[in-house]
Amino acid sequence: MVPMQVALQGDEEPDELAALLGTEPESQFYTCHVCGDNWLSVKETTPSGTCDITFVHQMGTSPVLKRVAHLETAVVVNEDTVDHWDYYLDDQRIDREVWFDKLEERRSILKSICCN
Repeated sequence: MVPMQVALQGDEEPDELAALLGTEPESQFYTCHVCGDNWLSVKETTPSGTCDITFVHQMGTSPVLKRVAHLETAVVVNEDTVDHWDYYLDDQRIDREVWFDKLEERRSILKSICCN
């Protein structure tokens, strides 16, 4: 996977955005040049030090698959550092198992396209 920096744009000035989010969000875009899988991660830290990291998987496909890690620290060291995960299909919250099944289904399709 190849990480790339992502610049967020909006109507707010950078200082206003930082005030809204607690600190400036950190974003990275990852893509696999073998199977075409990709995802965007956006880390937002609150002034109290808690952190949410949103992962949007396989951008450009519909419906959108995303998951949010809620942490007390600013870094995901392992699964134990994540308080809990929320899983979404578009904006509808779904069960973890359903989310991973959908992700695996999409990855299988991407791999078959890239191999043909």
